[in-house]
Amino acid sequence: MALSVDRYLARNKDLMTRKAPWNIHFQRLAENFLNRKADFTNAISPGEFLYLDTFDNTGEIAALQAASIFVSMLWPDSVRTFVIRPVDELKGQPGVEEYFRFCTRQMQRFMDLPRAGLLPAFQESEIDGQVFGTFGIATFENDDDSLPVVYESWNIKGMRISENAQGFVDTVFYSDNRTVRQIIEEYGEENVHPNVLKMRADGKMEDKLEVLKVIEPRAKKDRAAGGKLGMPYRSVHIDVANQKIMREGGYAEFPIAVGRAIKTAGDEYGRSPAMMALPDVMSLNSLKEAIIKASEKQLDPPLGLLDDGRLGGGTVDTSAGALNVFNTAGRLTADKPVFPLFTIGEMQSAEKLVESFKENVAQAFGLDRLLDFNNQTQMTAYETSVRDRMRGSSLGGMFCRRIAEVYTPTIERTFSILFRKGLLGTQDTGFSATLRKAWNRILGHPIQLVPPAVQKAIDAGLDVYEVEYISPAQRFMQSEKLQGIFTFGEFIQKMGVIPGAEDILDNADFDDMAEEVANYSGAPVKVLRTREAVDKKRKARMEAQIAAAQMEQARQASEVARNAGSAAQSFKAAQ
Repeated sequence: MALSVDRYLARNKDLMTRKAPWNIHFQRLAENFLNRKADFTNAISPGEFLYLDTFDNTGEIAALQAASIFVSMLWPDSVRTFVIRPVDELKGQPGVEEYFRFCTRQMQRFMDLPRAGLLPAFQESEIDGQVFGTFGIATFENDDDSLPVVYESWNIKGMRISENAQGFVDTVFYSDNRTVRQIIEEYGEENVHPNVLKMRADGKMEDKLEVLKVIEPRAKKDRAAGGKLGMPYRSVHIDVANQKIMREGGYAEFPIAVGRAIKTAGDEYGRSPAMMALPDVMSLNSLKEAIIKASEKQLDPPLGLLDDGRLGGGTVDTSAGALNVFNTAGRLTADKPVFPLFTIGEMQSAEKLVESFKENVAQAFGLDRLLDFNNQTQMTAYETSVRDRMRGSSLGGMFCRRIAEVYTPTIERTFSILFRKGLLGTQDTGFSATLRKAWNRILGHPIQLVPPAVQKAIDAGLDVYEVEYISPAQRFMQSEKLQGIFTFGEFIQKMGVIPGAEDILDNADFDDMAEEVANYSGAPVKVLRTREAVDKKRKARMEAQIAAAQMEQARQASEVARNAGSAAQSFKAAQ
């Protein structure tokens, strides 16, 4: 189906109209929390910094601090952040558990590559989340197998979004200003408009043009074509000025994970902690400006000068260091000829108001719960666990939304890319079997195979794994479960020593308890053996015990036979 540029430009205009009421708010947020003119509503001076009009940076510090803490709690270290586990239907199948441990190691290996850009993307997007409330992480396949997947942060300024019926974002229109040189390098001379080539010929290599990137669901009737043009999601890159489609492609999964920090029903765009703190930040900035001016007057107060003339202009200059001349006609007192003018009142109430505004800003970003610096009391271990559970409950909603909208989709998209590239194992059939044997000869050991049960499930379109998190945020949310396991274990242990209640131990599955404790406490997955390895170890132990028992039985039988023979010989000798 031929694509219509007009249709995309018209829809882009509609999405911009729907976003317009938010842009004024976004502009104020950028100016007050990032101290920068982000040009949501105009483009007077792109990138202009606004520190000359800033008298207090409490809002900026709070936003950056909250963003840093969120990343630290949700993604502190990929090795300790998530694991890939098989679904219940595949558990117990030969080689499945070990295979998904291999997948976890491979994913962490490629996601941690500095050139992949995942951590910077998370950090940049989290700042957008704290300030603007809407942000995106793009996960793209790369042609280089040494860097198979790359990540980008898509900001709210360039994005227009649309939701599906379930409330998840499935359409993104993203505007990106690219130079003429970048456009020709990325799309090729054969795909760009002749005007772009003319601009290059005229030496306008650094002039910028708007490139509109569209990612939307492809209708089922349009999926008959093979390759990228038949994938579930369509990708279109448009030169807006020249109304030229420069690239059409597709994705098997939606590549942009769009998160909303706080979302209310009926809104497409998210709300942020900065939106709640905006009135306090603006008031705090004005108040600090007044306090600075008042302090300046205290340090360098305006002066008065007695003279026989009259006050010029009928005004009194109360600025710091000012000099005012007063008429002394008719005065009989011997006043000092030069004296300071005290034109400010008490400042204690203003300073208290400043602290109140700062506390409100910190509360809006949840810094007291994120940092827990406000607790000055000594507590027992139980009281500490209760406090941790309360913090987990209060922060759980913010963490869960990040995980559901951003982190899990990013991990799932990465898994799909790596699996299609054969970096998560290969099949033992056809050409793959030949490759496997070749790699076996080169490496000296067999490479990872995809278990048949897993491959069949994937071919049938079934989910084969679940993402489990072992980050600090997850431990906060699961602390109550961990405490429950310990309470249950303590109860079983105490009841098991009561006469007549020994059978109560049969109610506990200690293997499951060990696995759950490892999961909920955040222990690395490698410290726990797979069930298959545990069964193998127990079988070997049992076989060794049986062999030892048989040897002991044989020894005892031999001893009995030897003793019987000795007794018989002694009896014959006695006769």
